[in-house]
Amino acid sequence: MNTVSLPPDEWRCGILISRVPKDGTAYSESFSLPLDAAISHWGQEYIPAEPIHADIEASYVNERILARVICRAEFTLPCSRCLAETRVAIFGDLRYLFTLSGEAPEDDDEADDGDVDVIPVDAFESEIEMTPYIWEALLLNLPERALCSENCKGLCHICGYDKNIGDCGCKEDNPDPRLAVLRDLME
Repeated sequence: MNTVSLPPDEWRCGILISRVPKDGTAYSESFSLPLDAAISHWGQEYIPAEPIHADIEASYVNERILARVICRAEFTLPCSRCLAETRVAIFGDLRYLFTLSGEAPEDDDEADDGDVDVIPVDAFESEIEMTPYIWEALLLNLPERALCSENCKGLCHICGYDKNIGDCGCKEDNPDPRLAVLRDLME
């Protein structure tokens, strides 16, 4: 399977500025985004199990647009202990504040808590392209590693047998020689 580190070119997710009500009422848009390549991130491949689902809620706040990006997805990747294929659900929820003047404001009460990114947008644009923000919400929530279960026993460090299936019979009497000094101290 091919891998990607950027959103696919066919993803076109935007919100039309003219559709966001000026009275502060929320405007919503939903997207189902196909992904036919694995995401290469954290040094491993995340294979999509289904399309990425993204919801965008946008509303005017003090002459600016506050957008909430919510994405849901499922990926398969190897268990970090036994290498069994593991399915992982991803949920991302980020907020962005778009200033329509094209310049970021000096003092911004909505972004003071550090929970909202302030992004300048050209006032003459009719649409805000949301694809990079959906991709960001997705990547920021990919786990560094996954476990097939909390009780996963992993692989035998001697023969590589999956300990979840059963005992391989290898003797654990041969400790790591680098730890021999500690063993001698305990005796």
